[in-house]
Amino acid sequence: MVVVTPALTLPDQLKCTSGSMAGSTYCVTIPGIKYPAIEEDLNVEARAQVFSACLMVKRYAEPDWRANASHKLGDRPSNDVERTSAQLNSTSFEIETKGRASGGTATLGGPLPPAWLGTKDCDVCPRMVTVPPGSFKMGSALASTEQPIHTVKVRGFLLGKYEVTQAEWTAIMGSNPSANKTCGRNCPVDRVSWSSAQEFIKRLNSRTGLNYRLPSEAEWEYAARAGRNSLPMEQEVETLRNFAWYNSNSGGEVHPVGQKIPNAFGLHDMQGNVWEWVEDVMHQNYQGASPIGQARQVGSTPEQRVLRGGSYFDNPKFLRASHRNADTPDAAYVFFGLRLARDLEPSTLKAEQSGPENAKPQ
Repeated sequence: MVVVTPALTLPDQLKCTSGSMAGSTYCVTIPGIKYPAIEEDLNVEARAQVFSACLMVKRYAEPDWRANASHKLGDRPSNDVERTSAQLNSTSFEIETKGRASGGTATLGGPLPPAWLGTKDCDVCPRMVTVPPGSFKMGSALASTEQPIHTVKVRGFLLGKYEVTQAEWTAIMGSNPSANKTCGRNCPVDRVSWSSAQEFIKRLNSRTGLNYRLPSEAEWEYAARAGRNSLPMEQEVETLRNFAWYNSNSGGEVHPVGQKIPNAFGLHDMQGNVWEWVEDVMHQNYQGASPIGQARQVGSTPEQRVLRGGSYFDNPKFLRASHRNADTPDAAYVFFGLRLARDLEPSTLKAEQSGPENAKPQ
């Protein structure tokens, strides 16, 4: 058995009920839970889910739970997500959430996807999570390239739960370009250019008959925010410790995917670890940007493509959800990687359109 040091331990609880006879009481001890205790025969995905769950439980637990054995985890929502239920078994971990917009920068309708585990289309395909439709305020006042702040209405789509791993890249491309190979097969592939990412997508689509792609810049920022406002820098840094690998906690190294807490959409490592290519050509501002989040394919001279999210090498200001980076399509550095997107099936989109409106522009 492989046992990871528990991120959180919940004590035994004594639950008593009154019997049918006056004065009689029946009590039963409910065993406490220790997170995580991982059996050796669990696959890597299950282990990652259990570890992620531990961090999530620890994050939302009241600090004084030891003094109140009857306290239920999840009674206190954070400012961006409310845990409504959790289920743990030997193969997967699912957390159901409800969107909780704060400050009005995003409007999310209805419950978020309950299956944070996501789905795989094939054995070598990335695990995908459904990102719900919604509208949000894209950009910030902190940099001219992030202005003007504008409303974008995004329809639902699929996005990789993790950054594309070295194992997934090698299975499709036959080789591994990463400089950080010693990190292991579940680490994000690195030293990837925008052009090589397009070749990877072309081969994966040929193999699966599906239509994987890079997310648009707007889709990426919407997914990274996951219904949350931009925070003051001091608070952002404190939050990043839970969600991201960056210069202050990475030890100068890339890390396996899924070791940090997922965001409210169930997506890991949206910030930090490796920069992620998106589809868009870089523009110096958002003048003329699509109101529905479509990628901009022309406009910059010389051509540069956008990267988002920052890396294990960067300081927090580069990990802001609104921060934009760019490089030439053939640039391939040790902290450049990717995450895949895919459109929802037509039947799913039809169901979205026929139901109540999920998002309203602000």
